[in-house]
Amino acid sequence: MSSFLTNQTKIAYADTAQYRVVNGNSVNFRKGPSTSYESLAKLDKGEKVEYISTSNSWTKAKYNNQTGYIYSKYISEIQTKTKYVNCSALNVRSGAGTNYSIIKTIPNGTQVEEIAVVGSWSKIKVGTTTGYVYSKYLSENSTSTVKKYVNCSSLNVRKGPGTDYSIIKSIPRDTQVEVISTNGGWSKIQVGSTVGYVSSKYLSDTKGSSSSTDSSNTSDSSTKVDKLISFAKAQLGKPYVWGAEGPNSFDCSGFTYYVFKNSANITLPRTSKEQSNYGTTVGKSNLKVGDLVFFDTSGENDGNVSHVGIYIGSNQFIHSSSSKEKVVISDFSNYYNNAFVRAKRVL
Repeated sequence: MSSFLTNQTKIAYADTAQYRVVNGNSVNFRKGPSTSYESLAKLDKGEKVEYISTSNSWTKAKYNNQTGYIYSKYISEIQTKTKYVNCSALNVRSGAGTNYSIIKTIPNGTQVEEIAVVGSWSKIKVGTTTGYVYSKYLSENSTSTVKKYVNCSSLNVRKGPGTDYSIIKSIPRDTQVEVISTNGGWSKIQVGSTVGYVSSKYLSDTKGSSSSTDSSNTSDSSTKVDKLISFAKAQLGKPYVWGAEGPNSFDCSGFTYYVFKNSANITLPRTSKEQSNYGTTVGKSNLKVGDLVFFDTSGENDGNVSHVGIYIGSNQFIHSSSSKEKVVISDFSNYYNNAFVRAKRVL
């Protein structure tokens, strides 16, 4: 390959530039779009050029401030790669060099899309931001994790990065988690054997930290609970029908499934037994309004779940009762105290 093509750092750095990669060996870089034109150089597989246009079977490209043509079948679009930040904080710059301004700084473990590599710099996209980072601070795999601590009273771990995803479990203040990656205000974390997503603003570097939004988070949770209980009570008197899940009739788990889905946008498993394995387990003495309560109503209580309701406070719960043949509110009488198996918190 001609020596004048070895300095890749001279490729234009404009954000509007598009790049292509050579997919063959000793590919001619010609002065014009025909084999009759002189070859400026031979390009090897993996060489990157700045794309200008395509006409017929030829691609016009720029490389090292030289403009030429490559037979189109020997050039391909660059596929983006998923990479991860491997340092404590990485500056994203407006161009490929330390003389360019810093657009933003992203933390260790952040997942980015690598669009192109120019010399020692990578053009990346993270969220809605496109910029350049020093390539050595990106890794193929997220091998390093950062330890953080929950800084609010209770933090929901969800299946995906958004409030529209269902809650896997809730973890209390000062719980230590491992942050796998961070993107768009959400952190992928591992706590124990659970892997899920949490809002990044509720994580801090040290124990005992308090989020300024903790009170608003608690208020938001209370609002959701109030909405859920109000919606549940609106179903009072609707008939019990085995296998029904609303809107006009319910069995016990169909009732809880319908209420959580339509008032809190949480999709529970369908049966009471499956629901009893969802969310965070809480003791009967620590029940809060909105918790799911589970019972064994099939003979002697041997721990098998066969019934479910929603705790509404004051030692009462709302449920679709087969014996009452409708949605009712019941007390934790001797019968239900003896039949109680467990409770789960999903809000």
